[in-house]
Amino acid sequence: MNLYAAKALAALILVLSLSSSSSWAAAGRPVYARKAAGFPTRCWPDQVKECRALRLPSPDGHSAVSVRYHKEAMRSGDFALLASLQVTQKDGTTIELDAPGLVEAELLWSPDSSSFLINWSNAGMGDQGVEIYRLSQLRKQTDGGEAHSIIAAAQRDMLERFPPCWARDADPKDCENLANHPEAVDVAAVDWTRGSSAIIVMAEIPCSSRYGGIMCEVLGYELDASTGKILRRMQPREFAREWQHSMAWKFHLPDPPEYPGK
Repeated sequence: MNLYAAKALAALILVLSLSSSSSWAAAGRPVYARKAAGFPTRCWPDQVKECRALRLPSPDGHSAVSVRYHKEAMRSGDFALLASLQVTQKDGTTIELDAPGLVEAELLWSPDSSSFLINWSNAGMGDQGVEIYRLSQLRKQTDGGEAHSIIAAAQRDMLERFPPCWARDADPKDCENLANHPEAVDVAAVDWTRGSSAIIVMAEIPCSSRYGGIMCEVLGYELDASTGKILRRMQPREFAREWQHSMAWKFHLPDPPEYPGK
């Protein structure tokens, strides 16, 4: 269903394990936002061919993000290739950034070329989120740069609208943990809107039976790209109708939530 379905499809295509990286990403294919470019954030020795450098220019052609890889030794004695980002601005300034996420990511420039967002994932079925990087706010130093997470309001709103421990058959321990940790709600951006001042995201309760009657529930949100303020909330059918064209997978409506006595 929805984000779960996208993750499952990616896993099927890539034959991924939870600790592996993705071959689609090396080719630039996205999972969530149709106009984004995907890339693995980590490759093990048998996947080094998948971690290929990418150059992703801004829409105006004046700036670019280059995805690069470096070898890092593991405690096991093995090694992994880890992604880093080099942002080159129109004045020639370059900033080095660590790529978010442990498995895969995808980058989508804003239409006005002032910012880019990254959808990141820690595993095929694990945590994921969205970071926004504004060129004007990147620190001018080789080890710097600041990402801005703006999805917290949407994550809190999801738990207000789908109370975890009210759900039918929810595990008491797990639902309480989710209620206290809204950051566990999965979020992915599918597009920029209002010029480049807002983003469209989809938030989903994790698709695990531990959450009973609310597993896989989804809402769409329009968020202010600077503050994360919720500008609009969209029910699944409305969200699909208006934003399917921006999604890299076929959206499927979730089942209605289930609560005891209903």
